[in-house]
Amino acid sequence: MPFSTLIERGMISPGAKLTDAKRRVKALVRADGAIAHGETVGSIHRIGALVQGLEACNGWTFWHVETKGGLTSIDALRAEVRAGME
Repeated sequence: MPFSTLIERGMISPGAKLTDAKRRVKALVRADGAIAHGETVGSIHRIGALVQGLEACNGWTFWHVETKGGLTSIDALRAEVRAGME
């Protein structure tokens, strides 16, 4: 499923900040489902790889968002959506 599904379902808002688990890097969520790190815009996977200096990255497991329950992996939010589809 595309990252934009979380935005469409109101689980993450445009303008929200994503961060890694250790809160060392941040990216801004855009309304179109892309994320921005500084002036660089791309997918959760591309920007995740870029900030780590890697060729590839599973953005679902790398990025987290602050929720009422604390720092939550966007993969956990994706799992909630998937569970609701079954």
